[in-house]
Parts: sequence; structure tokens; C-alpha cells
Amino acid sequence: MFAFGSRYPAIDCQKVLVLATLCLCLASGCSITKSRLATEQLVVSDAVDSAVSQVDFSPLSGQRVFFDTKYLNNARLPGNSNVEYVISSLRQQMLAYDLRLAEKMEDAAIVVEARVGTLGNDGSEVTYGIPGNAALSTASIFLSAPVAAPTMPELSLGRRNHQWGAAKLGVFAYDRASHERLWQAGVLTGTSQARDLWVLGVGPFQRGRTYAKVRRIPGSRDTLRADGPELARLEPLDAYASQIEFQSPPTPAGDDGRLAPATAPPGSLFR
Repeated sequence: MFAFGSRYPAIDCQKVLVLATLCLCLASGCSITKSRLATEQLVVSDAVDSAVSQVDFSPLSGQRVFFDTKYLNNARLPGNSNVEYVISSLRQQMLAYDLRLAEKMEDAAIVVEARVGTLGNDGSEVTYGIPGNAALSTASIFLSAPVAAPTMPELSLGRRNHQWGAAKLGVFAYDRASHERLWQAGVLTGTSQARDLWVLGVGPFQRGRTYAKVRRIPGSRDTLRADGPELARLEPLDAYASQIEFQSPPTPAGDDGRLAPATAPPGSLFR
């Protein structure tokens, strides 16, 4: 306790500190995140979109192909990885490049094979402040005589959560009859992240490409034409995720099962 001369009353620093803390708590908000399951799924699927959008199927444009998914269906991945989303995304990219998908291998001239090396997410959370009652109860176990910790809510100045998703894919093609190598896309990696920040209980303040895509207003982008110049100027991920109306009609198959490229193959517009 100290005083500023005789004209000022004595000031109790401890009381001032308690009062300031109470005012700070009353002025702050309160936010509780029940589950991050949707965010975890979003970062993983966004990473898949990023990886698939890099696959350039234009060398196979106009050909009848069989998509072999056995190494995707049997992928040994932890958790509930959505391999079906990977398969459907690759099928969409093939159709966008004017590949003609066959239901049976014997009906195709070319076999496209894909594999997945990574499909998952990591997360980290940091709290700045006083932990809640659960952390205090855990700490009391290490005492020589454990005591019951009082019930106490979390008093944090700030908290941040970071979710990071990754997908790693490989795609290649070979001749069905001769098994000769024809084409490979290489190994493609896509990542995505979502960052949440709470300050004095107010939030979350969200950042990351995942949230930016979710906040996109439905119908805000017009339907694109596959033979239009606007599509050619798009980045691969934007072209993959855009609403597109394909104008080129299917080309009849020849006797050898191979298809001639369409008049304006969409593959030439997806760079």
C-alpha cells in the first residue's frame, strides 16, 4: 500500500487490480466452439480441390478411357478420409477435358490410374490466459496430497485455432491392350488452411482460403461457356470450381474405340 502525499487517499494496488480484472471480464464476450468437424472436412476437401485442379488431362482429350480406382478404394488412410470425393473430383476433371469415360475396361482404349498418398488434416490450439477447471484438476494430481480444485471457468485473453489440410495425388495413363506408357501427371499436392482467433472471448475472427470459398455468395458468378475467353483466363483452381456450361456435343466413336477430339476441346482452355 502506498500514498501520493497527504492530499490523496491511500491506494490498495491489490483492490485496483481485482477491480480492473472484473471490469475486463464484464467488458469481454463469451464464445464456445462445440465442434470443428465441418472445418476439418472443409480444409481436407479444399486441399483435394487444389490438387485435382492441377491435373492437365488435355493430352488425353477426346479419348475413351477407363478410370481404374482400385488403388484409391484400397488406400490405407487413418480416420474417415473421404476417398469417394477424390474419385468424383478426378472424374469431373476428366470430363472437363473431354475424356470419354467407359464403364468397363474392355470398352476403353486407355486406362487412367490414380493413387492417393495423403488425405488428412492437422490442428493446433493455443490459449493465452488462465486455463479452466479441467487443467487445474489435472495439475493437482502431481501434488503430494491432491486437493479438489475449485470450479473455475476459463479466463483467456485470447485463443487461436489453426486447421491445416493436405492431399497428395498421383495420376498416369497407359494403353489397355499393349500396356505401353502414354502419359503421367506427376505427383500433385494441394493444401488448405483455416485460422480462427478469439480476443477476450469475442470471435472467431476467421482467415484462410477455406473460409473465403465458403463465404462466396451463391449465384454471384455467371455461368461460364467452355469456349469463351473468360474461362481461358482463369487460374486452374477457379476453372475447376466454376459453374461451366459445356457447348461441345459428344463426338461419335470410331471402329477402334478412339474418339476424335471435339471441335473446341475444353481441355485447351484449362491451363
